Amino acid sequence: MTGSVLLPDKDPLGAMLKDYYNGDKTAYVRVESPVLDMSKMRGKTMFRDEFSDIEQTALGVCRGRILDVGAGSGCHSLALQKAGADVTALDISPGCMAVLEKRRVEQRIFSSLFSLENQRFTTLLMLMNGIGICGSIEGLNFFFQKIRSLLSRGGQVVVDSTDLSAMYTRQALVPGETDTYYGETQFTMSYGNICGDPFDWLYIDYATLAFYAQFHGWQCEQVMTTKDKKFLARIF
Repeated sequence: MTGSVLLPDKDPLGAMLKDYYNGDKTAYVRVESPVLDMSKMRGKTMFRDEFSDIEQTALGVCRGRILDVGAGSGCHSLALQKAGADVTALDISPGCMAVLEKRRVEQRIFSSLFSLENQRFTTLLMLMNGIGICGSIEGLNFFFQKIRSLLSRGGQVVVDSTDLSAMYTRQALVPGETDTYYGETQFTMSYGNICGDPFDWLYIDYATLAFYAQFHGWQCEQVMTTKDKKFLARIF
């Protein structure tokens, strides 16, 4: 979990997206993880305009004033903007912010979700496993406290994630059975000579997400799920 924005020399994703936007269609970021095989994040993927079923469903349930958390290249923000929605793109990457401006995403905020103040939204949209920014179960607890100051009355969080339990022989679906929750991992990104700092990332299964949502007084519903254990949920 981070409450700060990135510096340009620690922003490999933003640098890659700028190069892709400026014509290098082979650009990609290298991603290292002790758990997952995610060797590359390609610019082509980040600039896509065709979405998965989960993404299409998520965009369809957005309403009111929308905050696109971790907007990246702005693909989801632009889709919503073109549909006439009131959407604001949020990102901690200065490179991403530059790309968002060039792509004419009209409303942008350069900030971490956890540092954001004096703003209220009807929908927090957190796609591409956006809730991963919590970093850990501890961070997830803080997230549920933080969103009380960000959501308008009757607001919602629309989020997707992936249950990693199939990767393990001993499933710890409820934290506490082992020292750490199996969905807690860490990533390091690099692009050219730019290497970002390692950051914690959280993949959450639906049962655990719903458990902590309810613990903090929120309701949680599973909107859809896929065969590869990805799911879309609403928290409200």
